[in-house]
Amino acid sequence: MLTRSLRLLTVIVALVALAAPAAALAGPRAKGAERGVVQSVDSGEIVLRVLDGEVVTFSIVPRTVVRLNTRHASIADIRPGFVARVVHDAKAHALVIEAIGARVAATTDRGTVTSVARTAITLRLAGGGSVTFALDAGTRFKFHGAPSRRLLVRPGAKVAVTHNADAPATVVNVLKRAGA
Repeated sequence: MLTRSLRLLTVIVALVALAAPAAALAGPRAKGAERGVVQSVDSGEIVLRVLDGEVVTFSIVPRTVVRLNTRHASIADIRPGFVARVVHDAKAHALVIEAIGARVAATTDRGTVTSVARTAITLRLAGGGSVTFALDAGTRFKFHGAPSRRLLVRPGAKVAVTHNADAPATVVNVLKRAGA
């Protein structure tokens, strides 16, 4: 009888020992900070390979503060391969992202708007070519360099679009209104 109880107790302890690490992995991370190398990033999440080799994903929320090389930046400036520190809450929401890496130089293309949609703008360039840029919530609109509304961007308007390689437009500056 004692042997049987001892075996049952051993089996229960072994099951609890196996279940505890699995429960810890499935639960939310404790509030804190993680350091690592950015594996991927988009407007909704950042994925880090942290120092112990684990891959961790954090949600980007509206209150997330992003810094690149100690300067205020947008999440579009962060690239895979950058070293980053993510301060997060217990639900894995990124509160602060501090990254170190080379900022990608912005390019400005000038042309005439041929079409504009909620998510894209197409320009006819002076050289005769055509180019389309993605637009997102981070795209700012200006008129002669001053903050403006998106409504001025219409087919026929002369604009300057500032963008980074393979990223949505950061600024659309209307230089001359359509029909003016």
